[in-house]
Amino acid sequence: MVTITAWWRDGKSPQAHAANVGRSEDELIVSNGNDSRRYWLADVRLEAGVDTLPDVLHLPDGSTLEVADRLAIRRLIGGLPLAERSSHWLQQSWRVLLGALLAAIAICWTAWRYGLPLLAGVLVQWVPVGTEQQLATHTLQWLQQNELLQPSRLPATQQQALQTRLATLLPAHSRYHYQVLLRDAPPIGPNAFALPGGTIVVTDQLLRIINRPDELAAILAHEAGHVEGRHSLRSAVENLGVLAALTLITGDASSLTLALPVALANASYSREHEREADSFAFAALRRQGLSPCLLGYGLQRIEKEVRSDRAANPDQHSWFASHPATSDRSQPDGQRCPPPA
Repeated sequence: MVTITAWWRDGKSPQAHAANVGRSEDELIVSNGNDSRRYWLADVRLEAGVDTLPDVLHLPDGSTLEVADRLAIRRLIGGLPLAERSSHWLQQSWRVLLGALLAAIAICWTAWRYGLPLLAGVLVQWVPVGTEQQLATHTLQWLQQNELLQPSRLPATQQQALQTRLATLLPAHSRYHYQVLLRDAPPIGPNAFALPGGTIVVTDQLLRIINRPDELAAILAHEAGHVEGRHSLRSAVENLGVLAALTLITGDASSLTLALPVALANASYSREHEREADSFAFAALRRQGLSPCLLGYGLQRIEKEVRSDRAANPDQHSWFASHPATSDRSQPDGQRCPPPA
């Protein structure tokens, strides 16, 4: 009979005694020279040691055996159960643990990068238009309270002219009643931005650098594309979480009136959102017999002005990201646009 050296503790005193462990069919035999005991293997529990610690056999009479030769004792008694064997393997293998950690990080990142935007896009489609308009009102109030927006210094007739021009660019059956607002906004600079529910804010600073009606129409159409796609609401929900969307679906935005205006004001559009808004504007311009190049021209003028302002005041904070004049926008659908006049 093959025997293995172990330390035997009777469970009553801390003193350990040297013992030999063997096996006879389905019984474990433990002998210390003066005493010999037999235990059914089914009643013996093996506790796997970690790193340099020995394995421990728990015997049915309360005594224990500590075995340094872990490979031999496992061969003798038939090894660990599958669940304990897997757990022990994970504890012993730092590479497996590191791989599991990296896999968990990758799963979380993928869910955040792709899953959350997809879910937000689905959920916001169920938000009532009235709730969107309520959020737009709260956001405007927040911007005014923080002195980011002030009353426009331009004639009221100019706001009405933009309102009329926007109406010609909108789809026939839009769910929104659009409102164009002119506001003086030195901290924001030359820009136009869309709020949920059909509100489009145009800054006095934008109208000072873009005085071509068709280019203004292209920019308004682009912002309307953000409204129709509910892009600002989707961005805010992605920042605040799915529970925010579920709250908005019920039509009760009261619990979010503090958090959502801040999230909306600081929301930035993804590349996908910008492409969708661009495509909306290109189609609207073509319906009016206008060139889609007009959007790129307007955005180039904005970009030029913003770069000049940043060069003069590099510490100026931008609350709304300016739309970059990318090559895609300057050449819509692969069309080569002539230089702006």
